[in-house]
Amino acid sequence: MNEEGSPPKDYEFIDTPEHLNEWVGKMRAWLAESPDKRCCLDTEADSLHHYHEKLCLLQVNCAGRYALVDPLAISDVTPLLELLDAHELWFHGADYDLTMLRRTYGWNPKVIRDTQIAARLLGARQFGLAALVKNAFDLDLCKASQKADWSRRPLPPNMLSYAVDDVRYLLPIADKFVADLKAKGREDWFHQSCLSLQEDVAARDNVAREDPWRVQGCGRLHPRGLALLKGMWEWREGIAKERDTPCFKIMSNKQMVAYAEQFEAGQPLNPPNGWRPRWKKEFFDIVAAIMASTAADWPQRAKKTKGRLSDAQRDQIDKLCAHREKVAQELEIEPSLLGSRATIEDLVVDGNPSSHLMNWQHDLMASGLEQVLQTAAAE
Repeated sequence: MNEEGSPPKDYEFIDTPEHLNEWVGKMRAWLAESPDKRCCLDTEADSLHHYHEKLCLLQVNCAGRYALVDPLAISDVTPLLELLDAHELWFHGADYDLTMLRRTYGWNPKVIRDTQIAARLLGARQFGLAALVKNAFDLDLCKASQKADWSRRPLPPNMLSYAVDDVRYLLPIADKFVADLKAKGREDWFHQSCLSLQEDVAARDNVAREDPWRVQGCGRLHPRGLALLKGMWEWREGIAKERDTPCFKIMSNKQMVAYAEQFEAGQPLNPPNGWRPRWKKEFFDIVAAIMASTAADWPQRAKKTKGRLSDAQRDQIDKLCAHREKVAQELEIEPSLLGSRATIEDLVVDGNPSSHLMNWQHDLMASGLEQVLQTAAAE
């Protein structure tokens, strides 16, 4: 114990390029000698606290040696990324981490493994890190810092301890999962699924989103309501940027869609009670401007990219989903792991399952795919 009675610190907090280079050098030597060559990585960002989300901390585990790297103080972490690219890199729930790493550094790790994917392929229904640690070690991870502002400096000891714990247990959990995946003959499923996640993140992040104001739920709105939604979205963006706060803290997407629906129905619009007078005035100015405009100026409803499904296609989709449920039940995994309903709709529409399913998914679904799609082609 240290003089304050807390456990001794077993990690390094790195906030200078010199310290990072020194630590990376030590880890290269350590990994060269260690029988375990794996590394782990986690990230913390500030999306709940600021308008522009940014990476605020990188948590690293190199075969049992830990470091917390401060990307707010070190703009170029290339030495660390090069070290991690030379080794199998483990995450837990890697989607957001990969997205932020790609946006911040243009980096896509060479080989990733994800304990969350492994847990789901083994049939786990609770696959958060805290649940996995509890199940494996009967330890309760403190999650009090999960929604904290990671851009604050200095970070207090409790947040640093929380951050290290996010990578501390991954390798022991990975050992158990890899053994179980091999025993069940699912290791190749795991590798394919990890690669697919990387490809999905890269593809998603490369697509510029058109009309970002078209939030979830707006599909049921007509042009009049869409005009108000667009106006509110643009106003919210300006206020959030001005105050450096997340947009949802000004007004949620759900609230905006509800106001747009009320506007379409001719109902009175009353801004939230907590709004300052300036915000209320600007809100009513948006409404007045739309009422003074003409319908020709209003946004149109988005055209559906998918054509309307025929009755025969709907029948095929239902049969394939039923087959998926049966296969998943036999494997004791979630049906969605074999392909979401949206994926099944896409493969029915274009008739090419291999372009929508991973090889292991296709193999498990093969009998149902062959029966349903060949029967449809013959009719």
